[in-house]
Amino acid sequence: DRGTGKSTAVRALASLLPNILVAEGCPYNCGALESECQYCSANKPKRLVKIKTPVIDLPLGATEDRVVGALDLEIALVKGQKSFEPGLLARANRGFLYIDEVNLLEDHIVDLLLDVLFS
Repeated sequence: DRGTGKSTAVRALASLLPNILVAEGCPYNCGALESECQYCSANKPKRLVKIKTPVIDLPLGATEDRVVGALDLEIALVKGQKSFEPGLLARANRGFLYIDEVNLLEDHIVDLLLDVLFS
């Protein structure tokens, strides 16, 4: 029900979660330096750093490209290079993606999240 403190409880939980080790600068929160992710393969991070376990809110009006990522238009227009900009799912990797009112999300976003969950 509304007003029961779900969002407050999740935000409080975030402060209790332990730190995690991630490859420095990796937008996917890789836990190993020799990861096969796009960022780590290209940039070869030198060390692992501790960060707070991510707790990312999914806003109700989120678009598909905001959730999964898309072409980075700024780099494409300014430098003429193709570059992928990771979305909220990448930021929430090895942490939590919090969806307050999942029943209010657009159907195609829910389908997308279910596809990611079961892949």
